[in-house]
Amino acid sequence: MGILRKIIIVVLVTGSILPNIVAQDTIQPGTDSVSKIRIYTLPLVEPKKSESLSSKSKKNGFLASPFVFFKPDTDLLFGGLGVYYFRLKTNDNFKQETRLSFVQTIFEYSLKDQMDIQLGANIFLPNESYIAKGFFRFKVFPDVFYGVGNDTPDENAEHYNHNIFIANTSLARKLSPGVFLGLEYRYANAYNIDFDEPTSEVLDNVTGINGGVNSGLGLIFTIDKRDNVVNATKGYFLEFSKYVYAPKLGSSFSFSNVNFTFNKYFDLGKKQILATNTVANLNSGDPSFLFMAQAGGERILRSYPMNRFRDKNFVGTQVEYRRHLFWRFGMVGFAGLGDVFDTTDEFSWQRVKYSYGVGLRVMLNRQERLNFRLDYGIGRDSRSVYVTVTEAF
Repeated sequence: MGILRKIIIVVLVTGSILPNIVAQDTIQPGTDSVSKIRIYTLPLVEPKKSESLSSKSKKNGFLASPFVFFKPDTDLLFGGLGVYYFRLKTNDNFKQETRLSFVQTIFEYSLKDQMDIQLGANIFLPNESYIAKGFFRFKVFPDVFYGVGNDTPDENAEHYNHNIFIANTSLARKLSPGVFLGLEYRYANAYNIDFDEPTSEVLDNVTGINGGVNSGLGLIFTIDKRDNVVNATKGYFLEFSKYVYAPKLGSSFSFSNVNFTFNKYFDLGKKQILATNTVANLNSGDPSFLFMAQAGGERILRSYPMNRFRDKNFVGTQVEYRRHLFWRFGMVGFAGLGDVFDTTDEFSWQRVKYSYGVGLRVMLNRQERLNFRLDYGIGRDSRSVYVTVTEAF
C-alpha cells in the first residue's frame, strides 16, 4: 500500500469525526521514546462545550473513540482509547480554578504487528498544590536496530522483536503559578528480545541486547507559561530533569540521564506564529540501547524515522512558522538541526542531521486548538511523512 493511499485513508477516517475531537496534552518527562507519549482523545459523541477538557465545568465525564495514524516506524496504526475526566474541588478561599484531572487507557495495533497498551493518569490536587502522574505501558514491538552511532549504514539493519513493560509515577509540588518541582520513579523491564538474523558486526558490545530492567529516580523542574498546552501562540515552556539508574534501585544498568527542553512562541500577528524548540537528552554510564537518545520521529528532525539513529546523547533545535490559511486550514514550514553522539569529539558538522519541510494543518476543535497534522520532511538521504494530531512542540 503506497504512502499516498495510506494518507488518504487516515484523512477519511479522521475527517469523519472532525467536529468531535478534544485533546489534553500530557507528556511523560524525559525524551526517551519508550516513556513519552502525547495523549489525545477523539470522542464518538460530541461533548457539550461545558464538558470540554479545558473548560470551567466541574462535571465528570467519559469519552471514547477509535483512531488511525501513519508513521514511518509503525506504518498504519489503528486503535482506540477511553478517558474519564473529573475535577477535584477547589478551596473556596482560593481563586485559581483547579484544572481537569483524567485517567486514560489506549490500545494500538499497527500493520507491522506492533501492539501497545497504555494506562495513564494526570491528577491535579485541590488548588493545584500538587500534580500526581502515573503511566503504565506494555508493548510487543517488532522494530529495526541499525547499530549505535550517527553514521550507521542502512545495510546494518537488524530486525528484532521485544516486549517491554513500563511503570512511571511522579509527584510535583507547585512553587508558584506555572512552576513545579517534583520527583519521578521510572521502571522498565525489556524482555523476549529476539533478533531475526543477528550479526556480530552490529551487535557486539551493545548493552541491553539480552533485555534487562531500568529502575531510576529523578528530579523534574518545570516552568510552563504557554497560553495553550495543545497549540501555544505565545509564552514559553522550560523543563529540566535528571534521573539516576543504579543497581541499588533494582536496575540492571547503571547510568544517569539529563533532559532539557525549551520552547518559545512568538505571535507575529495576522494569525502567524513563530515557534522554536531546543532539546537535549544526555546519558552518562552504560544505558541499554533501547533507552539511548534517538534522532528523528514526529517531534524533531521529522525527516528521519524514530529508530534510525541512536547513541548516548542527542542535541537538536528547530524553528517552525505557522500560518492560518482559511476556515480550519493552516500550513507550517519547519527546519531543524541535530544529531546523536557518544562524546563531543564524535559530533561532526559533516554528518549532522538536518530536516526541513512543510505541513498541512486542519483544526479539529477550535476551542481546544487541536490540529490534525500532516508533515513531509526532507533530510540527509532521508524523507518521511507523519500523519497524527497535535503540534510537534
